[in-house]
Amino acid sequence: MAITEDATVTSKGQVTIPKEIRERFDLEEGTVVEFVVDDEGNVTVRPKKPAMERLREVRDALSKHDVDVEEMRRESKRAWSSHGGAEDA
Repeated sequence: MAITEDATVTSKGQVTIPKEIRERFDLEEGTVVEFVVDDEGNVTVRPKKPAMERLREVRDALSKHDVDVEEMRRESKRAWSSHGGAEDA
């Protein structure tokens, strides 16, 4: 079921998320949200998932394909090291 609510941007760029939407998505004080803008200019606001949860989702998606995650990690470390961005680990 779609929800349409209006909100006004303040002079500081702030918007209050309407109560019905906060309740539907269990958004409480301190919840971090992210704004995603697609190629057509549509904006999606969603609760931001913790980094580890996002990494697990990537790992799970890659595991469905013929991808060696450990090799990707090693390759990433080598590339990062060659740019002086990481210590030997």
